[in-house]
Amino acid sequence: MTVKDQELIAAGFTSKDIERIKRHQATGDSQEKVLKDLAGYFLSVAWITGGMAIITLLTVIFGSASHVISCVIAVVFLLIVLLLVMPVRLGYKSWKLMRSHISDSGHHG
Repeated sequence: MTVKDQELIAAGFTSKDIERIKRHQATGDSQEKVLKDLAGYFLSVAWITGGMAIITLLTVIFGSASHVISCVIAVVFLLIVLLLVMPVRLGYKSWKLMRSHISDSGHHG
């Protein structure tokens, strides 16, 4: 699967996003691998965020006030770190593009 720049722009990628993808390709990875990696980053952040939300909810239900406060502080700190370290927006765009290419080709995943 090779995606042209016009397809990336149509999928919501900015010129800055395309440059970031090309920088990753300069290391020798194919465009498909870079897009899959970025989509994987997005899914990782989504799963981690969901897990932290469940833990926080369980802490609110079963924990004491001090546990709830410390859990919320930890979750906020971890979310900030995740958002700063992982390219979440670029990952979401890649995930959305990969899903549309999979559904366009008739595969389900």
